[in-house]
Amino acid sequence: MIAGTLTRNADAETFTLSVGTMLFDLARLSVVPNAYKTADIHPNHHIEVRTPRGRTMRVGSMWSAVSERTKRAYYSLALTDRMGRTWRMNAVRDEEMPKDDWRIVPLAGGTAQPIALTGRIETLDDGNLAGSIGGYDFDMDFVAVENAHKGSDDHLDWHIEARSPAGRIVRMGSIWKATSQRGNAYLSIAFHAPMGSQHRANALAREEDGSGMYEVVDLAPLAPAGSGNPSGLAA
Repeated sequence: MIAGTLTRNADAETFTLSVGTMLFDLARLSVVPNAYKTADIHPNHHIEVRTPRGRTMRVGSMWSAVSERTKRAYYSLALTDRMGRTWRMNAVRDEEMPKDDWRIVPLAGGTAQPIALTGRIETLDDGNLAGSIGGYDFDMDFVAVENAHKGSDDHLDWHIEARSPAGRIVRMGSIWKATSQRGNAYLSIAFHAPMGSQHRANALAREEDGSGMYEVVDLAPLAPAGSGNPSGLAA
């Protein structure tokens, strides 16, 4: 849904932010300290851009935060794009990243919205997937890359990836291998549409298309990702 980087600058007080989605890319946004912070709920930093005439325009905010589960520090950001849409995201890092760099990731959680869907998925020779999925107001191509860190049955089998207008890889969702109550294998899909809404779908094998071909179908009822039967499919 959203990807990017946050980098602390040499002055140790300001940052440079670049983000991208399937709809837009915003590069080298300035993140500066909030000189008027007087309460914990106030942002620690403001996100700014320059207008065509060089004026400074505030387009978002950034808060310092600590994960209740891992106790790791991260940043929470809210950013308004050129069309007036507000996007929420986190900036996180791990031990393998340079100490002044953070990775932009979408917020976890949220509610999946049931909608009419269509699409196709093909299994590639290297074990990855490629396909398309669409609804009334979007139609996107994607690749799904195998999860090299899968450690249990609940973990996803593939990451869904698409490209921003500038070519940045944007992770859009996940795919799990699943088996219906009748013993039929299928794929369970959880993904974000380009506008950020969350959806679930199934991909059913089509034997007449040859091995490794699937048709994407909408589903109901919805079930949480990683559950024993992620889609609720009974067929």
